[in-house]
Amino acid sequence: MIDAGARPAPRAARGAGVFVAVVLLATVDTRAFGLIPDGKEMLSAAGAVARFFEIGVSRDFGNAPRRAAGDAVSRYGMGLSLAEVIPATAARLLRAAAPDAPSAPVFVLLPIACLVASAWATARALLRMGATLGWAGVSGAGLVFATPLWGYAASDYGEPLQACCLALLLLASVELRDDPASRRWQIVAGSAAGFAVLTKTLLLVAVAPFLLHLFFGKKDFLEGKRADPRRRDKVGVPRFVFLSFAAILVLWSVLEFARFGRLFGGYSGETFSYPFFTGLLRLTVYPNKGLFWYAPFVLLAPLGFLALARRSPRFAFATFASGLSLLFAASSWWAWDGQAGWGPRLLLPALPPFVFLAGLACSSSGRSARVGGALALCVGCGVNLLGALVPFPAVYALSDVVPVQPILEIRAAGTAYEIERGADGVLRATAPHHLSLTPEWSPIRVHALLLAAKLRGHVSETLAREGLPSLDPPFRPVLPKEPAPATLLALHAVRVGWGLQFLEARRDGPASWADPWLDALRDQAVRAIDLKDYARARALGGELLEKEKPNSGSSNDPRAIALIAESLRLEMGQGAAASLSFLSRKSSSPSPAVCNPWILFVRSMADPPGDLSCIPEAQREPFASSLDIARRQGWTLTSWARAIRGARP
Repeated sequence: MIDAGARPAPRAARGAGVFVAVVLLATVDTRAFGLIPDGKEMLSAAGAVARFFEIGVSRDFGNAPRRAAGDAVSRYGMGLSLAEVIPATAARLLRAAAPDAPSAPVFVLLPIACLVASAWATARALLRMGATLGWAGVSGAGLVFATPLWGYAASDYGEPLQACCLALLLLASVELRDDPASRRWQIVAGSAAGFAVLTKTLLLVAVAPFLLHLFFGKKDFLEGKRADPRRRDKVGVPRFVFLSFAAILVLWSVLEFARFGRLFGGYSGETFSYPFFTGLLRLTVYPNKGLFWYAPFVLLAPLGFLALARRSPRFAFATFASGLSLLFAASSWWAWDGQAGWGPRLLLPALPPFVFLAGLACSSSGRSARVGGALALCVGCGVNLLGALVPFPAVYALSDVVPVQPILEIRAAGTAYEIERGADGVLRATAPHHLSLTPEWSPIRVHALLLAAKLRGHVSETLAREGLPSLDPPFRPVLPKEPAPATLLALHAVRVGWGLQFLEARRDGPASWADPWLDALRDQAVRAIDLKDYARARALGGELLEKEKPNSGSSNDPRAIALIAESLRLEMGQGAAASLSFLSRKSSSPSPAVCNPWILFVRSMADPPGDLSCIPEAQREPFASSLDIARRQGWTLTSWARAIRGARP
């Protein structure tokens, strides 16, 4: 039975946190960080804050709202960008000391820390509510390993931070039940709620039940054995909850107006238009994104709700309502599946309250509930190990090069994107969308098949030859000659362990994997050219270039070379001569940079019409035509590059 007055030592909660940290460091694949466009957008904003105390990003992000000055702003919550300022600063210092050191392992420490804090907070909250030591620790660790959160340990999405905020808010609410006058826990509650909204505005619906309980749930306070019932009527307004929450809400409002000119402007034009009950089924019981497949432990949450409601009905309602609010909101969101992700991505912040209630159920119910809980935790760990060993950015990058496939009308109902009807009348969906809609393509199965192919070896040859067998419709990727880092990750063997990238960098030098800090700097250099701040662009380009080693030849970052040369070409007083002189030093033959499109653009603009002989003959005329348009339009390198990609220049 749950003993509300039990106050075991917090060492058990710390033990759950330490266990989670050790396992995550051993199983994380740092190569997965910095591969998602949304994450890159937030990371570039973090770079702007860390370097210039600004919030702008370049216009290369197609969904980023544009500003009159020439740049854009991230449309996503600024919470993650502000949190990433810490690893961004550390990555900059690390690169200054060791230019070849990768930055991904530094950034990965942020989601890992968030998941560790989530496990600790959930375990401690259970202990404070009188749960047994065993179930408190197991549930805290299970929040990470028996749910999709495990697959986000190396993710540049904000879900680990969002889950951390909800877990801390839950813990603070529990702590304030015994000591409502605690200034520390009031500040934790208000700050966690505020930062959750700062990270994602929709989380306002998830934090509201807890805040309402803290402000109006006096009868649920002071329930511990040591509490004096006569003090209940003397419990005042938790003013530090209000002050800390209001302070962050003011920051959120300022950032909203600074970026969008109004509140709630980040998702302009996007609606809750998906059929609600269809979305509810797909997010719970259907196999592609159903929470019950990825986190079966949460099935016990209703039992925990009933057990808690017998003692604290208002707190039980607040906890359950927090999780359900996100489930109901996501069910009708137009992109209900969260698009690229492992499991139901939009529901991950709801996991702390659901797992908390499930842990209470196992600790307070009979043997059947405990056996069912243990089995659910084991199944959840097995399923989500697939998401840890095969990072979801690799799977979605691989699916991007799979041709569109037919889909049933009933499955596509309500879907307004990535669906098209061909001239033959057949409805087809992109491969990433089949991962959300087609049971045969459940990501659990796709990840398992890809893991098996990796373990057998020669995965790239296998995928090129036969794709992933036994899937209907066929999953046969058309592999590009020069795969992007995310596709490379899908084609390489499993490699986990936090420090491996550091070891490989020391042994082999810079690899072809994505480097999040360099990507953020590159986007800021593009932004600087768009803002006509050419001195800043040159400074950022210089940071992008590696320090040359003896006999190493020129730098292997032709885009950085091109950005510096373009800033020299455009800057008054420098001009074409300085640009060509720089290019001759940095990208002379036989360097591979000599035929990079960006290099060719700058060289051709500085000395028209330019030598395009290195370009394959079939591509030469279209490329020359694009340069001619750029000259007539007066485009810079950055505007031309966007036009080539099909975006607004």
